[in-house]
Amino acid sequence: MKKKLETKSLAGVLSRLCKDEAGNTIAIMAAAVVPVIGLVGGSVDMSRIYLTQTRLQAACDAGALMGRKVMAGGQWADNSGRANTQAERAFTANFESGAYGTENLVKAFSENGAGMVSGRASVDIPMTLMRVLGIDERAIVVECSAEMRIPNSDVMFVLDTTGSMDGTVTGGSASASNPVRIEELRLATQCFYEALTQNNIEDIDPEECGETVNPTPTASNISQIRFGFVPYSLNVNVGRLLPLDYMADSWQYQTRRANWTHDPDNSYNIGAVGPLTQSGSPTTTSDSFGSWSNMSNNVTINGITYLRRVDVTRAPLDCTTISVPPTQTTTSTNGPYQTGTTPTPVYPATSVPVTYQTQVTNGTTEYRYTPQNSNVNSNKRCTLQRRTKSPVTTTNFTATRPVTWVPKNVFTNWTYDRFTVDVSGLKDEVANSYNASISLPIANNGASRTVNWDGCILERQTQRNVSSWDTSITSPQKDMAVDLIPDVNDATTQWGPRLPAVLYDRGGSMSAVTTTTNYSQPSTGGDLSACPSPSRLLQVWEPEDYAQYIEDMQTGGFTFHDIGLLWGARLMSPTGLFAENNAVENDNVQRHMIFMTDGETNANNQAHSAYNYPWYDRLQTDPGSAPSTGQLNTLTNERTAALCTHIKNQNITLWVVSYGAGIDTATNTRLSQCASDGKFFQYTPGVSLVTQFKQIAGQIAALRLTS
Repeated sequence: MKKKLETKSLAGVLSRLCKDEAGNTIAIMAAAVVPVIGLVGGSVDMSRIYLTQTRLQAACDAGALMGRKVMAGGQWADNSGRANTQAERAFTANFESGAYGTENLVKAFSENGAGMVSGRASVDIPMTLMRVLGIDERAIVVECSAEMRIPNSDVMFVLDTTGSMDGTVTGGSASASNPVRIEELRLATQCFYEALTQNNIEDIDPEECGETVNPTPTASNISQIRFGFVPYSLNVNVGRLLPLDYMADSWQYQTRRANWTHDPDNSYNIGAVGPLTQSGSPTTTSDSFGSWSNMSNNVTINGITYLRRVDVTRAPLDCTTISVPPTQTTTSTNGPYQTGTTPTPVYPATSVPVTYQTQVTNGTTEYRYTPQNSNVNSNKRCTLQRRTKSPVTTTNFTATRPVTWVPKNVFTNWTYDRFTVDVSGLKDEVANSYNASISLPIANNGASRTVNWDGCILERQTQRNVSSWDTSITSPQKDMAVDLIPDVNDATTQWGPRLPAVLYDRGGSMSAVTTTTNYSQPSTGGDLSACPSPSRLLQVWEPEDYAQYIEDMQTGGFTFHDIGLLWGARLMSPTGLFAENNAVENDNVQRHMIFMTDGETNANNQAHSAYNYPWYDRLQTDPGSAPSTGQLNTLTNERTAALCTHIKNQNITLWVVSYGAGIDTATNTRLSQCASDGKFFQYTPGVSLVTQFKQIAGQIAALRLTS
């Protein structure tokens, strides 16, 4: 009521002043002060309201973000509510109680059980000049939320698994603070997996990863995360990932070829008998019957039995009245059958004669009853008799059997040179897979030897003495053309199998050598011919499978960084060799490559690298002289730099980790330049590889604010 009366009174004064225009200037100005103060005060107080609301919202967002980050894969209440404590600290760091003259600050954060952290904050803002308009204060309320949203992510590990990884981080004896490098790498990659996927690996304790509890998948973590691997040293083990058409049927190797002499009449094969040709006229033996002889048994013919003796009681005796068995005839053929032995062929005869014979026997048997001597006082008796004839007709034939001579190969000596070797036997076309070995005639005296294939490859065609490297599909350096698809009709675009057991060094000579001397083979064991663990395409991994792969990683070999990065790029490219596996609809994926090495390039001209046997093959360097280690190191570094640039230009974030003490400044400079901006991690005493890998995982797992 008081405010209403004041308003009416003010209106009355103004009305009277309007009617009395004389001497009212001071009164008019006095009356205008109130609305002017309201307008100016409104502007000032509205600015305070806007500033306060903006800062309060920023503080709420910061608190929610920090709370979700600290919570990570655990629970909101873990560590005595540390996530909530840190959320409130982050809030306070951005908006202290009483800031901007505010009162009654209230803030609260909570988590919904599915990984989303929500916050709410309110504050009262006392008005200043706007009080003249009856507005004493204004309440500001803001809300915020944050959740861990991991985009679809592809992560390709390019991991240095050279022999030096068997040493400790700083050298000396292994200890908790100075672990063996490969063991630390195994742990770091598993902690990385847990941090990024929030899936728990059973054999890893939380403390090993710097956590207090095992990770737990959250409802908001619904994106696809795939991992691929390229362990490397002097080569990469990618052969069995390649379709059969990507591998050539033949390849050139520094090997040996047996030389033979031939003994043409040493052995032979005799073939089947050819057509028979009758020789002369058939001949037949005697066609007369033999003597009659008494039958010792009754005879049954056509179901009728004829007795061998028949008694006759009346006289005179007449046996001709008794029915006799009918005459029997038979015919049998024997042959044709070979007569005599096949003669021994005499070189160069193409056939040998053989003789055959056929015999046909026509048998006839006749029967009769004849009187038997008897006393006149006794019964009369007739006896059954028979006689036979068996003439044999013989026909002779001649034929031939073909002779095939099998020359005997007699080993004489070896020729040592760069030969093309048929390696197609490694392909199993029926099963659409690769065999583990092939048989090649390189054993003593030209015998066959089983040559195993471990899966390491030989790179396709390159150029010699190049310092500017082209990684496009039209590059003349086809080995550096990351996305170039092999042409089955062009072997220069295909790869070959690396086969150390095929190689021979022929005593250091670059020229072909023909000799009976058995030159030695290069070492097929140890660092010179190490083959890393098999690489893996990008895939979603179950925790136990991921852990087992990591634990099985082998070490050994010299350090050729370029081959690892080259195949890391190939295995994750969405437009290259494995596009079908890597292409994502709308390319909705973040791609990351993690390149970890424990040192500088360390090439060797005797190593069985991806370019075969550098001392002899000289595929990358001047053929007139053997490459030095320095040349190969420089070449590898140049190629590595070109590949780093290519990878970063393909929308891939390239993380580089320089791991271990003692890495020189020049190497770290190159590695830093290889990495994407801000993505280089260098060894620091006291900072473990686990910590560095978790930092990378934390940055990949970007936190996104939600409304």
